[in-house]
Amino acid sequence: MSSLIIISFVFQTSFIGFFNYFNVIPNFPLILLVIFAMLSDGVTGGTLGFLTGILYDAMIFNIFGLYTLIYFLIGVTIGAISDEMLRENRIVYSVAAGISTVVMHLLLYIILFFLRFRVQSAKSILPNILFETALNTVLVVFVLKFVLYLFDKFNVKA
Repeated sequence: MSSLIIISFVFQTSFIGFFNYFNVIPNFPLILLVIFAMLSDGVTGGTLGFLTGILYDAMIFNIFGLYTLIYFLIGVTIGAISDEMLRENRIVYSVAAGISTVVMHLLLYIILFFLRFRVQSAKSILPNILFETALNTVLVVFVLKFVLYLFDKFNVKA
C-alpha cells in the first residue's frame, strides 16, 4: 500500500502537471489514502496518512507538519469509521473521497489563515476546490478497480 502511495506521489509531483486542465489536477495520493483507509482500519489509515503527509511536507510545502497532520487525520477518521460502512459499494468511496478533498482544503485554509500566511480569498479558490472534488469523486472508482485488480493479481489482503 505504501509503495503505491509513493508511486502516486511521484506521479503527482512529476508528470501530472502536464495534464493540468483548468488549473486543477486530481489528488491521486489522497484518492489512494481514502481507498486504503476504507479497506483497512484506523491504525493503517493513520500510518498511510502520516506517510503521505510526510511526502507532501518534504517535497512541496514550507511548513513542515501541516500536510502530515491533515492527511493523518483523514486517514485515521476514514479508517476508524470504515468498519460501519459497506465497503463493496463504490458510492461510499466516492462520497469519502469528495468529503476528504473538501476537508483537506478547508483544514489547509484554516490553518494557514491562523498562522497568518497570505492566503487567497475563499471566493477565488472555491471553484478550483469544487472541480478537484468532482475529479476525485469520479476518479476514485477507477483507481479502486485498478487497486483491487493489483491486490488480486499479487494476492494481497487488505
